[in-house]
Amino acid sequence: MWFLQYLVPFSWFEAKSVNDVPQTVGILIATYRRPYELRRCLTGLERQTHPADDILLVIREDDEQTKAALDGLVSQSLPIRIITVLAPGSVAARNAGLDACRTDILAIIDDDTSPHVDWLARIMANFSNDPTIGGVGGRDRCFIGKAFNDSQELVVGKIQWFGRIIGNHHLGFGELREVDVLKGANMSYRAKAFADVRFDTRLKGNGAQPSEDYCFSIAVKRKGWKLAYDPSAVVDHYLSQRAEARHYVGVARVEDDAAFRDFAYNQVLSIWEALSGFRRLVFFVWSLLVGTGIFPGLVQAIRFTPKLGIHSWRRFLIAQQGKINAFWDLIF
Repeated sequence: MWFLQYLVPFSWFEAKSVNDVPQTVGILIATYRRPYELRRCLTGLERQTHPADDILLVIREDDEQTKAALDGLVSQSLPIRIITVLAPGSVAARNAGLDACRTDILAIIDDDTSPHVDWLARIMANFSNDPTIGGVGGRDRCFIGKAFNDSQELVVGKIQWFGRIIGNHHLGFGELREVDVLKGANMSYRAKAFADVRFDTRLKGNGAQPSEDYCFSIAVKRKGWKLAYDPSAVVDHYLSQRAEARHYVGVARVEDDAAFRDFAYNQVLSIWEALSGFRRLVFFVWSLLVGTGIFPGLVQAIRFTPKLGIHSWRRFLIAQQGKINAFWDLIF
């Protein structure tokens, strides 16, 4: 078969070398006291047209609710490994999963998602087709109230030059495209890409620790790997209740001062690592003076005063505390 090299471009052989095409795929699910949601997620994994070679189920040592339900959750048809952690938070759980990875690709999803039947097949095809891709994200189709949100946005996972993140991973449509950040509810990585990368232990919070997914994907990209978003790799996301408030899903009154302060801190930490030089200075000024509705600066506090009244300024003050703490830690 040596003569084939004269019939097709050399780059094809280079891209399709045995070392570049992944052979095995694992799935990482960190779960905490949500046995019903976990069962639904595992049912979705049972139906995959491309079955997983390994499923890492990370649970807390003190999670008696999940432990008690494990006999009913663990399916004989799935290659599940149980990993226990002592420390709370998604960072510790996901890092334990990364440490236990034995496969070429590791897909990470939330326990309150249910993957479509071709989800894993599409992910593997993307990694196989392009050896320069280190991470692939997909759409997490959100169930809100009584129906799925099927709105569409073309721009997904981009960081604007001044530091504003455009997420929209749950609304993406169209073709596979390169992005700057991936979302933790539906993201997958080549094991070689995270060999020396872990979820950032500087992030604050006791539960979900928002922005841990952005920090991780940015760290992988900084190693020289491409990140891609494929809106056809879909999981249904049911956004189950959490112990902490979801301050990042809308502009509303702050329910937990400490959690919101940690959220603002984590946002700065994640974006800072994606910027350098003059862009960091611009981000610092923009973040304090403008910001976003969810991540408010002075302008956003004024903008939302008619809607929230004094609570708009309370959001602003708490967010500024978190941001300034982060800038202080990063600069000094």
